[in-house]
Amino acid sequence: MEKPNTIKTILVAIDFTEKTDSATILAVHMARRHNARIILFHNVMNFFIIDRTGRQIVGEDTVNKQHAESENSLEHIKNSLQQSYNDITFIKKIGVDTITNSINKIVEEESVDIVITGTSGKQGLRELILGSSSYQILKGVNCSVLMMPEGCKKYKFEKILVPVRVLEKLREKMEISKLIAEKNKGFISLFGISGDENFTSIRKAFIKIRDSLKGSETEHYASFTVSSDKAVEISNASKDAKFDLIILNYQDEESWKSFFSENFFKQIINNTSVPLLFFKNGDAPAQDPEPTGYDITLPFPG
Repeated sequence: MEKPNTIKTILVAIDFTEKTDSATILAVHMARRHNARIILFHNVMNFFIIDRTGRQIVGEDTVNKQHAESENSLEHIKNSLQQSYNDITFIKKIGVDTITNSINKIVEEESVDIVITGTSGKQGLRELILGSSSYQILKGVNCSVLMMPEGCKKYKFEKILVPVRVLEKLREKMEISKLIAEKNKGFISLFGISGDENFTSIRKAFIKIRDSLKGSETEHYASFTVSSDKAVEISNASKDAKFDLIILNYQDEESWKSFFSENFFKQIINNTSVPLLFFKNGDAPAQDPEPTGYDITLPFPG
């Protein structure tokens, strides 16, 4: 059964760094526009070893201390936000599993519609190997994900870029796009883009959506281009017209590229400085599960 096109529960991932400040403020603005509640979420990473007796927690006292400190910090943030925005319901949640497993559990229990995560754009060696937490959230969470760049101040989405580049869940994505445009009193710029492959089907889908928008109350513009570098074209379009939000289907491209190359997701994230909403309808399976803590396997004695 499909979920209705509403945003009633927003989860914002908080890691107590500056990159989540903008994400939290964005969650507040969206919650007010959509009359939604906010779940403030933080995940506590466990550290463990594996020996012949099975998994054992390393430094349990340290883990318990970290959990208590996180609980207190999250409670402080919740109380501060509740005092400033008493018209919004705030809930705090702490996860102790992998970050994606923890979020997915809350998504199911609390019927979360969208997860907001901050991105810093700074990729160190560990992030290159294991993947940043925001990228893990994008790949593994079973609902739509909004990635908010650190320091971004775009909290109202008056100019919304909606690319038509793939056919999967296109109608559903357009419905949520129209909802967001309505709540922000904004307009949609429909941007059809296709390479040589699937040109005819993409073009037909673009024309169909463009015609449907003509019969709606949603203010809109439409254009179409042919390019094999879709991420670059979308990034350039967003910069040229200074859009406030880009809404994309959750469907990767060029995932065959080597480990050190950028697929579509990484290209668009690394080359844009505006919020990115990746639409999922909840039936996409989780991908790329990350390890829980650091796994040190001890040799079998003897």
